[in-house]
Amino acid sequence: SGPERTKIEKELFDHEMFKDVYSVGEDDPSIVDDYLSDLEDKVNELTTENMSLNELIDNLIDTIKNNPTDRRMLMSLWQNDYLKTAVLPSCVWSNEWDVTNGKLNLWVHQRSCDVPLGLPFNVSQYATLLMMIAQVTNLEPGTLNWSIKDAHIYVNQIDGIKEQIKRYDELGDFKAPKVWLNPDIKNFYEFDNSKECKDIKVLEYQNHGPIRFPIAQ
Repeated sequence: SGPERTKIEKELFDHEMFKDVYSVGEDDPSIVDDYLSDLEDKVNELTTENMSLNELIDNLIDTIKNNPTDRRMLMSLWQNDYLKTAVLPSCVWSNEWDVTNGKLNLWVHQRSCDVPLGLPFNVSQYATLLMMIAQVTNLEPGTLNWSIKDAHIYVNQIDGIKEQIKRYDELGDFKAPKVWLNPDIKNFYEFDNSKECKDIKVLEYQNHGPIRFPIAQ
């Protein structure tokens, strides 16, 4: 219920699939009724998931602010109830946080990792999250540690990895880019989450050109 539910409903109603159903339903209204019934179930499911994730973030931020020495600052994304229907169960499934000497540190646990495609995105994702949480809790971002149980390169990605290593050996490396966060943001939920991501920018990013890795089937 509330704004969160309204937002999810709008996103689903605007989806192309719904528009197709509505078009067909002009001749047979029962089709729309059946679809809306299924849609209602989906809205309830997504609303529950979003509220649960928000609660995890809220609890984490509150603990960091009010009890920074707590040794139980962690978030688990593993959901047993959805394992049978999940397209892919969470690869990055939990994270632990601590505050040491005014810096916020993060340890990420990953059960399975597609190194060429998944790892760069996951590391960038959680490094940015660390910076965002640090900013809204008036701390400096500290260290990001990572543990992977099963790191793998698929057979159809080997040529791309060889090319990446070759470029590093022949062309060298670049300095790491910088991440800018809007310093005016003091509330985590005020960060712009639109396509533009107006409150987060990657600066001074350099590369040797794209390498296309196929997604393993």
